[in-house]
Amino acid sequence: MNKKLPVLGLFLALAAADHAQAQASLIANGVVAAFNIGRMASRKKEAVNAPKAAIEQYRGQSYPVLRTPDGELPKKGEAEIREVETQLDRFRTALRADSTSVLCTPEQRTAFQAAIVSLARAQSKWDLQPYQQEATFYLAEDARRQRAAASVPAK
Repeated sequence: MNKKLPVLGLFLALAAADHAQAQASLIANGVVAAFNIGRMASRKKEAVNAPKAAIEQYRGQSYPVLRTPDGELPKKGEAEIREVETQLDRFRTALRADSTSVLCTPEQRTAFQAAIVSLARAQSKWDLQPYQQEATFYLAEDARRQRAAASVPAK
């Protein structure tokens, strides 16, 4: 009986320690979950307040076009947002002006990439996805036009 008592005491102590560790883990997970829920709610609020992208069509394909009204621009990153939107407007104008000419030069592509990186640094909460999707559409159309021009035999 004397040998069983220390073993039983050790077993109970380990069980109590394991139980305390489980409780601490539950509390920590609850705090993390509450924090994540709060963060998701704030992001949802930001997403609701963010301007929506219009969907445009060109040759049967859809692409988003986001232009932010002046009153909705954040103070931080305003110039960078305007620069990105100006670059995209140039691509869009070239797209609609002619169905065969090149949309953007390598220099214009580089300028757009620099503008989008500058915007990401200046305003990290701004949703860049519509801009990136629009630019991807223009670059794909530009590549299609260049392939078509290259496949036309010279006279």
